[in-house]
Amino acid sequence: MFRLSRIFVLTVAMVLAASCSAVLRDPPTYEFFAEATPGGDPWYDKIDEWQRRSRAEPDIDVSLDAGKRLRGAQLDEKLVVKMAAYETGERRQLASRINDFSRKEGRWHYRHDKGSGPADDHWPTVSDLLATNGDDCDGLDLIAYQLLVEFGFDRTQLYRAIVRSDKGTGNHMVTLWFEEESDPWVFDATGAVTTKMVRFSQIFGWYPVKVFNQHDQYTVDGEYRRRVPGPKPVRGR
Repeated sequence: MFRLSRIFVLTVAMVLAASCSAVLRDPPTYEFFAEATPGGDPWYDKIDEWQRRSRAEPDIDVSLDAGKRLRGAQLDEKLVVKMAAYETGERRQLASRINDFSRKEGRWHYRHDKGSGPADDHWPTVSDLLATNGDDCDGLDLIAYQLLVEFGFDRTQLYRAIVRSDKGTGNHMVTLWFEEESDPWVFDATGAVTTKMVRFSQIFGWYPVKVFNQHDQYTVDGEYRRRVPGPKPVRGR
């Protein structure tokens, strides 16, 4: 009986391992911070105009205490590693909860924008969003963006991003947290791209076009490739 059970367990493990071969391989890579130039870029002036309005605003205060991060204590190396790992885990959990909050509020505060393109689509600042109490994707992404700022996330790691559907169905706005420069976390208030906080390498059907915040804007460089499933596993007879 024990031998049969062991054979069954091994068989299941082999099937599961084979199934893993169907997981999509070789996700596309991007240079998120390529230099942005105005010539021929349909988004450059739009982003520049939003940046100027956003920088002119006073700092937004929603009375959140970001707290203080631990810095360079003279501690045993192993304890430092444990503390760093704990901090990273807690920070990611907080970021995930912020994404969940932005998704919930995004459903309540979604307002359809009648703009048909970059030229006539008004992008709100944080103050605009709070004053009007709602917007579409190019305003609601600021919920996560602003909360990440308020909770003390490094501003230099936070960007808004224009992403485009590979099916040509339109553009979308999300917030990116560059915990790792090559593969940021994605926050999507409307859920068009993702309903969970995931890495950009886990996104399917969308590719990044522009990355920007209040002070900088970049054109995303990199050859976009559709991710194709690997070969299907050969099932045993």
